[in-house]
Amino acid sequence: MTALALDLSRTQATPQHLLDTVSGIWQRVLRAPDLAPESNFFELGGDSLLAITLFLEIERETGRHLPITMIYEAQTVAEQAALLGDEAAPEFSPLVLLKRGNGDPPFFIFHGVGGTVVEFAALGKLIDIPGEVYAVQAQGIDGTQPPLESVESMARLYCNAIRAKQPCGPYWLCGYSFGGLLAIEVARLLKKMGGDIALLVMIDSYAHPVTWPKKSRLKLRLRRLVGQVADAASHPAQTSTALLSLLRGHGKLASGAAEKAMRKREWLRDHRPDLPVSLLQTRLAADKALYAYEPRYYAGDVVFLKARWPDRHFPDDPEHVWRRLVRKLEMHVSPGSHRTIINEHAPNVAARINASIRKARADLMHNEEHP
Repeated sequence: MTALALDLSRTQATPQHLLDTVSGIWQRVLRAPDLAPESNFFELGGDSLLAITLFLEIERETGRHLPITMIYEAQTVAEQAALLGDEAAPEFSPLVLLKRGNGDPPFFIFHGVGGTVVEFAALGKLIDIPGEVYAVQAQGIDGTQPPLESVESMARLYCNAIRAKQPCGPYWLCGYSFGGLLAIEVARLLKKMGGDIALLVMIDSYAHPVTWPKKSRLKLRLRRLVGQVADAASHPAQTSTALLSLLRGHGKLASGAAEKAMRKREWLRDHRPDLPVSLLQTRLAADKALYAYEPRYYAGDVVFLKARWPDRHFPDDPEHVWRRLVRKLEMHVSPGSHRTIINEHAPNVAARINASIRKARADLMHNEEHP
């Protein structure tokens, strides 16, 4: 532990010392040589990966662990310095305010499999709705509570948080990737409680491949095989014998329990071992929830935004995957891949969502005028 860390643990660091320390960390992490105390993390291009790096650096240099959720409470250099000087951290809430509103019904965006919602910062500000825009983050990412291990238990928690903020409908819901499963389960709960769902948007969202129709699973396996062969062939050291072995290993689809186990091992295996323990545990819990989740029929309408460039882990036919599970599926394509659709291409996603909001608002007004 550094000398500064010792000072902080004894609450002896001066406000200026803290400000200088935080400013130095920001300069290194964000590669921004000129920073003012009011410099904002998101305005400087901060994203989820940079937020993780930032808080890991703060902990390494000061000895103080700040959960990544604090990036919303302290978005500037000065606010983070003040947070380090205050031993009391804000209480965790699943709801994170992305954009202020006028008190009309809010818009809620549910987290992906990692549990964090930093990646929604740009998208949230572009949602054109009079009410607030909230992101919904996972329990457990701040390390104060254990993460939940089923989609249904997450949906109950988030449903309660949403109803505490907005007791009555209409509800505006959106989910990215794993968050689409959460959004559809929360919508199901809200409808059971008598709430109207004004809009439900799923952004490139899929349950685990073991739940897909056989045709979609087969196409996924073949696309992944082609990608693996291409990867192997691109390395000169890869021998033809190894390529043949790869082909033989995938030439016959596994079946039953073996196929299910294999798919569980292979899908979405993008863990970062350097993540804080709380984030790793939250991600592993979400993996468990994803593997166990079996989509049920949803008696409502869904707007689905598909990434234009699907990678080898996702289907190219989401309509075939989802059309049997919802009352009506409205498909749209947005530029980007599954990874980039909500950050680099956030303006395109927001434009599509805003068009759906306008249409849904018009429908609500029409229904009120012609009950």
